Amino acid sequence: MKRIIIIGASSGLGKELALHHIKAGNIVGIAGRRENLLEEIREVNPNNVFIKKMDTTKPEAKDELKSLIEEMGGMDVFVYSSGKGFVNREMDIDKEMQTVEVNVYGFTQLINIAYHYFAEKGRGHIVGIASVAGERTMSRCPSYNASKRYNIMYLKAIRQLAEKKKYNIRVTTIMPGFVNTELLKTKYPLTTNLDKAGKLLYKAIEKGKKKTFIPGYWRFISLFMYVIPPFIWKKII
Repeated sequence: MKRIIIIGASSGLGKELALHHIKAGNIVGIAGRRENLLEEIREVNPNNVFIKKMDTTKPEAKDELKSLIEEMGGMDVFVYSSGKGFVNREMDIDKEMQTVEVNVYGFTQLINIAYHYFAEKGRGHIVGIASVAGERTMSRCPSYNASKRYNIMYLKAIRQLAEKKKYNIRVTTIMPGFVNTELLKTKYPLTTNLDKAGKLLYKAIEKGKKKTFIPGYWRFISLFMYVIPPFIWKKII
């Protein structure tokens, strides 16, 4: 039986992942801003699910995570699934800052807590939900694009750091393509339904690979993105 904490579990991929782990009989801690939605998930198995209302952009989120870990009797896997993003060609500063606060500030402060917890415990698994959008510049969503690149590089760096320090900490970067969640306002070609994406996410975390694309064909699409000449790429995006 594992003890897994999922930040951003009230909807989307985080919720799907939580449901899979509840079904598997694991102890599941879920956190998010919408407490009523967390309560609905807890009703699936009240004995195995712990909830914590949390805004990852607030400094107190660090203490709330520590409290959740204590209430659960420990943590084996930590997943940061919270995400924010907008198509923002008008460069609305409020939208840009909301994205940075969740995808960079919240992401960093909570993964830092998980890293130190696992270092002291002697083992653990950190999972971050990045995006194929972090692979190459996209002018239509500047802060989302840049923040997902940050996620990719940060996770890679702490993986290297853990290896150098000989900590038994596994770090997994999840790279979804288009998934039909609240974040995706338009249904693009190759959009994956949430149920399928949730199953793939659960399996990817169980395998514990360093970097996994969801679905797998996005690995090849991302490679193709890099070979498109810049003058063509800027017209596409």
